[in-house]
Amino acid sequence: MVGWNTSPTLHEEVAMSRPILAVRFAFGSLRYALVDVDTRADIAHGQATGIGEEVGEILHEVGGHAFETRCPLPDDKAALKAALEILRTHSPGAEITAVAHRVLHGADVFSSATFVDDDVIAAVEKLAPLAPEHNPDAAVGMRVARRILPDIPHVAVFDTAFFHSLPPAASTYALPTSLTEQLGIRKYGFHGPTHSYVSQRVSLLLGNDDLRHIVCFLGHGCSISAISAGQPVDVSSGFTTLGGQPTRFRSGTIDPGIHQYVATQTGMSLAEFDRILKEESGLFGLSGQTSLREIWAAKDRGDARASLAIDVCVHRIVSYIASFHAVLGGAQAISFTGSAGENDARLRQAICDRLACIGVQCDREENAKAPHGERLRIISAAHSAIVLLVVGHREALAMARETADTLGWHH
Repeated sequence: MVGWNTSPTLHEEVAMSRPILAVRFAFGSLRYALVDVDTRADIAHGQATGIGEEVGEILHEVGGHAFETRCPLPDDKAALKAALEILRTHSPGAEITAVAHRVLHGADVFSSATFVDDDVIAAVEKLAPLAPEHNPDAAVGMRVARRILPDIPHVAVFDTAFFHSLPPAASTYALPTSLTEQLGIRKYGFHGPTHSYVSQRVSLLLGNDDLRHIVCFLGHGCSISAISAGQPVDVSSGFTTLGGQPTRFRSGTIDPGIHQYVATQTGMSLAEFDRILKEESGLFGLSGQTSLREIWAAKDRGDARASLAIDVCVHRIVSYIASFHAVLGGAQAISFTGSAGENDARLRQAICDRLACIGVQCDREENAKAPHGERLRIISAAHSAIVLLVVGHREALAMARETADTLGWHH
């Protein structure tokens, strides 16, 4: 699969009423997905890579069929034009009604998804120091998309917006107030659209608007949130995406004193150490493997580094869940989402086994079942004190729903 995780959808379902195109420009690539906000159907999705190189590639999927196109993609404009042409060819009945742009950092400037205009783009660019690897690309993408699709609305959907209302006790770092206020330093949290979407779906399923809920987003990026009655109470990710539990390549939260120690002992620059924290740490740094599947396989072969990587991963996740259980005054539901959260039954089982002390009991047979396209299922045993769920990660749909809400569309 490429682009965003999507559920299987037949090609004939493309004739929907309000298809919304969700896009993300970052790291020399464009991810896109066309979803119908009313029926929740996934129409098509894909990814353009090699933007700015001599020859780029677009991998497009629709109705379970994949199409690969190699062509020059000199810039973001060319990539989006090529993707739109492929969409028109393979999904001719789907007329785009709006574009949802994923923007990583909205800081304290944006507390919700926002209609895109020149001022919004300028504000996103101004926030680039908070997300130098993401916000500039998002700003360029919004400019390009508005030029190519000028007659439909464009909405910026921010990773940080959902966590804008975190309680001060959770969002405040114990630094001098003069410094935090001057530089806007606080816990911002990330993957907000996904946490919000999962929270809403599970509350609806369980019929509880006051649900005390822990959402574990475990994928290429990771974050865990505590949500009460639909409002965030805490989140593992922090000022940047480096905070929280380790991911495939990112370190997660570490003692800040390590920076100075490494610099004095090795002469390494702050920029180089920052690069290592983002690109060579996490589960890869521990195990030398690039995916959880490889790490599990190495662990089964008796690899001590792989075994430690799994132990660290589970330990950190369990620590956050247990902490948030206390912060919430007792969680009523724990949801797993994201590629690993949905598909790695061994990881879920290892986490749940460590949580028996708070009454968590996982139904091993139900947990071990392959997803088979299911988007939401309960995996807790009947006597579990906390409901355990696996929820399909549908970031594009989450973005589309926020876009529809911003435009005042009922869905």
